[in-house]
Amino acid sequence: MPSEKTQFKKGNKLGKKFKKGNKVALGKRWNQKSKRFWISCQKFGAENPAWKGGISDLIQRIRRSFKYRQWRSDVFTRDDFTCQECGDNKGGNLEAHHIDSFVEIIRRNKIKTIEQALDCEELWNINNGLTLCKKCHRLIRA
Repeated sequence: MPSEKTQFKKGNKLGKKFKKGNKVALGKRWNQKSKRFWISCQKFGAENPAWKGGISDLIQRIRRSFKYRQWRSDVFTRDDFTCQECGDNKGGNLEAHHIDSFVEIIRRNKIKTIEQALDCEELWNINNGLTLCKKCHRLIRA
């Protein structure tokens, strides 16, 4: 292995990469004016063009609920813990898939609260569920 001196000798490719003032090695430095400008350009919440009315928070709360975990468990049990597309039955590799989209059911039934979601029978129908492995689930969603 070459010594440290020869490794960073002038003309050596590695030595050029770490020259003083090289932007690749140092990265971009932000001054206070640039930081304030960048922060003012970012829009959060309802001001962001991708805002969907706070629906993601509701979906996360639904997916953490006991009723969702029970639905998921019932779908797995019905399908004998086996992917319905490829037959994979490895533990930790399976996901429950809503045949009729989870988000579409929420939008169609105008669900705005967790209580409304828990009362919605269409959301918890196990005939609308399917056990898939992660790979098959990714292919179906695409």
